[in-house]
Amino acid sequence: MTTDSTPKPDPNVETPVTHIPVLEPSSGIQLLLNPALDESQQHKLKALREHVQVQVLPETDDYHAKETAFLSDSTLQRYLRARKWDLESAKKQLDGSILWRRSYKPEMIDPKEVEPESLTGKMYLNGFDKHGRPTLYLKPRYENTKPSAAQIRNVVFNLERATRLMPEGVDNLNIIIDMAGSSMSTSPGVGISKQFLDVLGNHYPERLGVACIVHSPWFFWPFFKVISPFIDPITRSKIKFVDPKHVYEPAKDSSKEHEWVSLFEYYTPEQLEKDFNGGINFKWDFEKYWQALLDKTGNPF
Repeated sequence: MTTDSTPKPDPNVETPVTHIPVLEPSSGIQLLLNPALDESQQHKLKALREHVQVQVLPETDDYHAKETAFLSDSTLQRYLRARKWDLESAKKQLDGSILWRRSYKPEMIDPKEVEPESLTGKMYLNGFDKHGRPTLYLKPRYENTKPSAAQIRNVVFNLERATRLMPEGVDNLNIIIDMAGSSMSTSPGVGISKQFLDVLGNHYPERLGVACIVHSPWFFWPFFKVISPFIDPITRSKIKFVDPKHVYEPAKDSSKEHEWVSLFEYYTPEQLEKDFNGGINFKWDFEKYWQALLDKTGNPF
């Protein structure tokens, strides 16, 4: 693992408090481009396009425009990559997502519907990594509701809003899960976590960049052992652990089972919150955050 050379903020310098999230990437982001398609992959992309073309809702349907927008070449390639370019497998997964989106209408979740799930700052978007990937923060200590379909609706709402924040050429988002101050009662259980993984894996394939788990408490590790079999191997490889003792440099004790990293491998200070030794002194204010998010990503849709 290489040593990170990102300039670090001076912890003794107090930065102004802000209640407004960072919803634009820094200049000079380094795009992570996928390799050019070879001839076989081009044929499979064309075949998948022909497969979905006959399924698209008619123009007279109110959902036609949104469905057509979803079925972009970028989307089709994500599903093919997720299925290791197995065309029939990609067809099956994408068919499932098309039916799910028609019923669930994820891009049309009204912000007012998920407001109760968003009040405390347990899940929100703020900042981008060095590659322009927006960051979704999860802070279980602020959990304010019981496991329910509404919690999953809130997850989907945030995933959809994250995609709207992605710069041209960016397909992924990152997740930072801050376990500080959490307890067994506030942390998500196996059931709701499995639903989260199902939605992410089935309907948002190849959307996850990295998921960094910070301040893992003792009770997290038995939970992680239980939930791990439900995690797709590719997704599992993207889960990293952050040791606060190694905030500036990559940890020395990474193993095949758990990879320990520094957040500065992925972030510049101006795009990372102060709680993680970054430069954004962000303090939660629901009204200000909510207005900024909706102004940037659409209100209501």
